[in-house]
Amino acid sequence: MLDLLLSIIYWRSRIKFKENPLAIIYFHHVFEHKNEYHPDDITALEFEEKIKFLKKHFNILALSEAMELQKAKRLPPKALVISFDDGYQDNFTVAAPILKKHNCPATFFISTSGVEEGYLWNDKVEQLLVSTAITEISANVIDESIIINNKIEKIAAFQLLLSKLKFLSHEKRTQQLNKLASELGHVQFKRTMMTTDQIKKLHQDGFTIGAHTHNHTILTTEKIDDCQQELLTNKNSLEAIISEKIEFVAFPNGFFERDFTFEHCDIAKKMGFKAAFSTNDGGAFTSTNIYTVPRFMPYRKQLPLFALSIAKIAGEHV
Repeated sequence: MLDLLLSIIYWRSRIKFKENPLAIIYFHHVFEHKNEYHPDDITALEFEEKIKFLKKHFNILALSEAMELQKAKRLPPKALVISFDDGYQDNFTVAAPILKKHNCPATFFISTSGVEEGYLWNDKVEQLLVSTAITEISANVIDESIIINNKIEKIAAFQLLLSKLKFLSHEKRTQQLNKLASELGHVQFKRTMMTTDQIKKLHQDGFTIGAHTHNHTILTTEKIDDCQQELLTNKNSLEAIISEKIEFVAFPNGFFERDFTFEHCDIAKKMGFKAAFSTNDGGAFTSTNIYTVPRFMPYRKQLPLFALSIAKIAGEHV
């Protein structure tokens, strides 16, 4: 029944648009066990169930192959690309072995400051909260005080801090993070991101490596020259690691016109990226702007509904 429903949805899309749509979904973490600080991220068991299910019901393609087939209007029905954002170490230790086990291609969009330092700014926030015995954060950090008496309040504080701090420039966010560390107590941050050797191994295993800015900064929070440097540093660093050209970039946070604009698309184009990706809902068609290609993640827990959501969103033209 599910295959029939999927076929009907994709048949309607093909009739409407005269071509099959391309669906691109994205993940961040794949944890060994549930992580309460990251409720939307899945476990290894859940991820393997999803991959086996998607392999059965969709045509999973490598990103470069999918983009070439889409350009030529030769995509198969139910075409799907799997991607990961940021470059977390669990992508290598947990997700990649599952993908290899099921012969499933994927793309990893990586922020290189995390590779160099071992963590991203949001990891600092999490580790500071987990480690502290302080029970209140002052209004000096995000203009409102936050009570953190217990784990539940710390998790809520983590989400609140991320929602505020991510829309600051890299320089301003760094200043506020320093204030937070001064209040909560400095800690020795643990590595959360992939190493250069792990990225190199992913590439050698046939996975695609893509860019995701250097500091994982939302480009509309920065001056245009700083945006150019964010992308250039990221691209050059990744190319030095894998000894090949980086052809694709995913914009952090990724909502077109809020988090990046056509001006940033032009920078990506001039740098030689073949395509750039957003986090807007919708499928990719030949008429889609190649520098605002949508990616999405349905948050339906039941696998049949997850599959139907992919098909429905893929059939939406943006």
